[in-house]
Amino acid sequence: MPTQTTLAEANQALSTWLSQNASEVAAQKGALDAYGKLFRPENIANIAEEDFRAFLLFKNNKHWSGIHRHPNIYADMPRLKSALGLLVDESIPVDERLDRITDASGSFYIKGLGRAVLTPILMCVYKDKYAVYNRISEEALTLLGRNVIKPNDSFGHRYVSLNDSCLQIASEISQPLWLVDTMFSLLVHGPVSSPVDSVDTEELLDVDTDADTLASPAIKAPSLTFPLEKYLEEFLISNWDNTVFGDTLSLHSEDDEDATQYSMAVGRIDILARDKSNGDWVVIELKKGKHADSVVGQVLRYMGWVKKHKAKDGQQVRGIIITGAPDDKIKYAMLATQNISFYTYRVNFELTLEQFA
Repeated sequence: MPTQTTLAEANQALSTWLSQNASEVAAQKGALDAYGKLFRPENIANIAEEDFRAFLLFKNNKHWSGIHRHPNIYADMPRLKSALGLLVDESIPVDERLDRITDASGSFYIKGLGRAVLTPILMCVYKDKYAVYNRISEEALTLLGRNVIKPNDSFGHRYVSLNDSCLQIASEISQPLWLVDTMFSLLVHGPVSSPVDSVDTEELLDVDTDADTLASPAIKAPSLTFPLEKYLEEFLISNWDNTVFGDTLSLHSEDDEDATQYSMAVGRIDILARDKSNGDWVVIELKKGKHADSVVGQVLRYMGWVKKHKAKDGQQVRGIIITGAPDDKIKYAMLATQNISFYTYRVNFELTLEQFA
């Protein structure tokens, strides 16, 4: 996990990245301008489903990964257009707009249409006025000592606090808000050209499956594959309801943003989930090349943090480790604790000769 840094250091990292990635900077600016036009108030009524779906993919928006995972957002396009119309209506204070849209009991609420989708749209339309609010920006502000968000405030008020901090930073480093967003990503993830090592995985892993296709995080039928183990996390999240976890666990979310790569003072949880029956917390860690002793220690440490900082009275915390193959060291470690489960996944690949009549 990144350590606390100064704004001067973060700005220097941004400057270095900008000097080495001119074509990507131009692509980001072009995408921002294009989607700014799409989501202008006068164009909301004409947005087609395919246009909105395209925006959610990193390969198109060039800025934000992982916001494509909730297809229910655009399942009712008239309702979505109504929410978007309110979102970009500058005659209403932005905190009021956001609170109305994210009110789960309100007429504008759509599950999945949370901060990670709403605030990028605000930035596209009003790029000099509104910053992006997601876990990356919140973590970056914390690392910079600039996070003044009050957790008990409404979402709208929390956004205003974050936005004020981002506007101040933009002024201090003489960069637009969208490059402050890029600086935050560099600060949290390091100098990669995209959040997934330059590989756009949304369409690769956004597969159509039925309820019988997936058994464990492994695959029951030989119809799907992971090109690399690092895509397992994205696959699990995108197909959560069809895995063995879907019936009993739900992905934890904050402001309708899934708790993946969930940052804490002691590290970053791969996936944070909740037990549907009792609200217990579940820490899921993917081995992904780590030594067995390391991953077991990580899970125990993360479980301890969740128990102290997230769990309420009576809520339990348990862990899950997922690897690509059985591991005796992990199995022996499981004998010493009843609170961690161990899963392996299988991937089958099959070529079928097609016959012509």
